[in-house]
Amino acid sequence: MVVPQSMAYAITADLPAVYGLYAAYIGAWTYVLLGTSKDVTVGPTSIMSSLVASTAEGDIDYSICLSLVAGTYMLILGLLEFGWVMWLISYPTLAGFTSAAAIKIAAGQLGDLVGIPDWDSDFIDVCIDIFTKYDEVRWTDTVLGVTCLLVLFFLWVLQKMSEMRIHYELQEYGKTARYYLWKCLWYMGLMRNIIVVCGAALLDYCLYVDDETPFYVVGYIEPGLQSFDISFLETFETEWASLLVHGLVIALIGLLESLAIAKSFSKKNKYEINNGQEMVALGMCNIIGSFFQCYPVTGSFSRSSVNSESGVKTQFGGFWTGFIVVLCLLFLTVVFSYIPMAALAAVIIFAVVFMINFCIPVQMWKVRRLGTVSWVVTFTCVLLLGIEYGIMIGVVFDLALVIARNLRPDTHVHDMGGGVILMEVDGGWNYLSVNFVKEKVEEALYWERKRFFFSHSTTVNAIILDANKFNELDMTALESMRGIQEDCKSEHILLFTAGLSDELCDDAQGFGIVIPNFKTAQEAVAAAQREVGLAIAIQERIQQAGTRQEENGGYGTFEQESVSSQTVTLRTAVSRPNSVARGDDKNSSSGTSPSEQE
Repeated sequence: MVVPQSMAYAITADLPAVYGLYAAYIGAWTYVLLGTSKDVTVGPTSIMSSLVASTAEGDIDYSICLSLVAGTYMLILGLLEFGWVMWLISYPTLAGFTSAAAIKIAAGQLGDLVGIPDWDSDFIDVCIDIFTKYDEVRWTDTVLGVTCLLVLFFLWVLQKMSEMRIHYELQEYGKTARYYLWKCLWYMGLMRNIIVVCGAALLDYCLYVDDETPFYVVGYIEPGLQSFDISFLETFETEWASLLVHGLVIALIGLLESLAIAKSFSKKNKYEINNGQEMVALGMCNIIGSFFQCYPVTGSFSRSSVNSESGVKTQFGGFWTGFIVVLCLLFLTVVFSYIPMAALAAVIIFAVVFMINFCIPVQMWKVRRLGTVSWVVTFTCVLLLGIEYGIMIGVVFDLALVIARNLRPDTHVHDMGGGVILMEVDGGWNYLSVNFVKEKVEEALYWERKRFFFSHSTTVNAIILDANKFNELDMTALESMRGIQEDCKSEHILLFTAGLSDELCDDAQGFGIVIPNFKTAQEAVAAAQREVGLAIAIQERIQQAGTRQEENGGYGTFEQESVSSQTVTLRTAVSRPNSVARGDDKNSSSGTSPSEQE
């Protein structure tokens, strides 16, 4: 599998086919020494090849420089344990990128499939070429390409059927003759790429007459291994700015692809991997490879699947993969010269077609529609603007969505009756969301002026901030909370918090903020309603006393000034500053209000 795939992916990268073989064995051997996954096989992949094609545009030295720069990024990220950087790429963005890249790769191979040599790889140009170059189609290459696709599909179906029959035979009858027959058919389906490529090469050899062939072929490949070379560094001196940008994109995508594969197979086969060491290993694969004329490589899912199914026990299995490639470079390059381009194009198209998945955005639309928007943005930008720009725009768009969600978190205001308002804020309270939350609190404070009518309350006596979802309070949030406390005090309205952690309570008290805090919102609501009820009772007593005072000619216990319920409530709450408690204090844990403590 590694030989035809590596040659095909090198062609995808707009490089001579032999460079795929160079990268295949250098990457595999380096990973044997430094990697931690027994299943991962490092080498050329469709995504990395497409990235190289879109950035290097066929420049061999630039492609090799990309390997050095990307490998350096990978190595630094691994040594500094900065693996979290690659998780900036969200699942919707990655899914949209993968589907668009697969379409872009397949579209770029249509020219080789039908025998048009000067076919563009850009998606927009491909769409134009379909309508302008249809008269250049060669029927021999087209028939061969379509036949290769059909054979690949047939062998793939055979592999899947054999896999099911193998498990059935093993469970029902054990290792019988039929079990081994299905096992042989499974291996035949697994080797579909080499079967198709060798069959097409044999056909071309048989039809090769008078130095003419009916197909476009790979052509002459010089036998032997590549030598140590640093001449590509001259390109780095002149193109370092673009190399640093493109190399970072390739590094992040390569790390994401390889680590996802390593984690998948480690979970399946129940062993542990070291993420940092994996990043270091992949970085060294690219750095060492760059000095031996290799373009960027990463873990290959299809070849790693073969390793896993074949039952390899250690990373040394990669040595034999590289050894086979070396033998081919030394002794079989003459055979490679007969391989038709249509056969390699069929191998590439069949490999990437399963990466296209339009069910993902449909599923995301049912669950979270913003995920579908991220998918569409990334998918469209990758197709229209190119792979490297598409993925960067997708990441920036995702970060913008995260910031937007923090700027305007979901806030719910509930009327609990008796003038008690409960405000729930989803997410943390930081400098991004502080102004929005404060506006919502002010709306509750001044709802009567703004005519925000609640269902039961005719006046606001207490506000409760449900802080169960608060995971942080930065300096901006603390300053805003102090402002809210002062506003409530000036309006004679009680202010409570619920669910604020001990650590955040310490931060608030250290900032001079004194607000009663309860473990749960239910406790805070009960305490607020008791305070409001007590204040109303006191107000009624004041009114009754005032009435008796008027009847007695001005003599009485209370002053003639009327005191509002909100003023009395505020005085009741702040009469004892020590009533401010954490969630584990007596007042909060029992839900006892300050006035009841008096």
